[in-house]
Amino acid sequence: MKTLLVIFFIIVCSPALYSWQKFVKLDTDGRHELSFEIDPYYSYFAYTFGIAETPIPEIQYTDEFNIYLSLLKNFYRPRFVLTEASIYPLPLAGVYIKKNRESSYEDSQATENINIVKAVTAGFPEPWASSVFFGNVINFTDKNNDGKNETVGKAFSGFLVSYGNRHIVDNIMVEDDWVETEIKLKGSDIRERRDLSWSYAVGYKWHRNNDINDKLYISIKRSRVDYGDREKNIFIKFFIHNSETEVRLDFNTVDYEKKAIVRYFFLFGKKFALSKNTVFSFGLGAIKTESDGYRGDLKGEINENWQLIFRPNMKLKF
Repeated sequence: MKTLLVIFFIIVCSPALYSWQKFVKLDTDGRHELSFEIDPYYSYFAYTFGIAETPIPEIQYTDEFNIYLSLLKNFYRPRFVLTEASIYPLPLAGVYIKKNRESSYEDSQATENINIVKAVTAGFPEPWASSVFFGNVINFTDKNNDGKNETVGKAFSGFLVSYGNRHIVDNIMVEDDWVETEIKLKGSDIRERRDLSWSYAVGYKWHRNNDINDKLYISIKRSRVDYGDREKNIFIKFFIHNSETEVRLDFNTVDYEKKAIVRYFFLFGKKFALSKNTVFSFGLGAIKTESDGYRGDLKGEINENWQLIFRPNMKLKF
């Protein structure tokens, strides 16, 4: 039990428990920008540059539906290119513990369907990636204390191509050159009254490793925090405001006589605004990987049972 508690503390409390997002304009016309975010699950550094002779549009939408509608209306007119390098710290921590601290990993197996390390670190099928995005970019602005427009968020709609050279399955990392293509809506909008982030995608992933089957997938991620939320509708207050949802389904594209869905991931979480700068969140979900998504030696490594996922986190806004 002592080992279990230590592992839980290290994984949950030691990494960067805050998300820090920053946007830096490199010119006066807004066609070149740097952005980065530090997060225990998904950290990135990106450079955006315009291929059209116009700056990045700035809007002040606050309604979530209008944000998505604006992105979809301009989806078919790519005007910007974004390059990004990303890394996933906690999934890497899970790989390290299973490979180098085998006894600790085994001690974290609380029940047949609950492994503490896997419960906190699972969810990403790769440890890092590099990406190129073609599409539209929109900056969200809000008035600061001086009455001037300040960039508080960014949204993307278009086509994404990503590459990586490793694959993670069941906290095991294997060599694999993969290429992924996506149609994607992604963004974040961080204001004084609420924080909102989302990522909706349909994609296809090719694997060079013959033991990993290619897959088609759909992915939905959404997170929202409302500070001083006064919404009276109980359904909206619980499921729309102060909540996070993540769903991903991977579909078999190799042998149609086998199972159609080879990977399931579901997560629902609640967020609690302790202050304007501190948010505690707790997500609970499940993940299941089918052996039909793999071949050879990897097929025998797959645990096909449903596995519990939980993600406690404390995020600080600077």
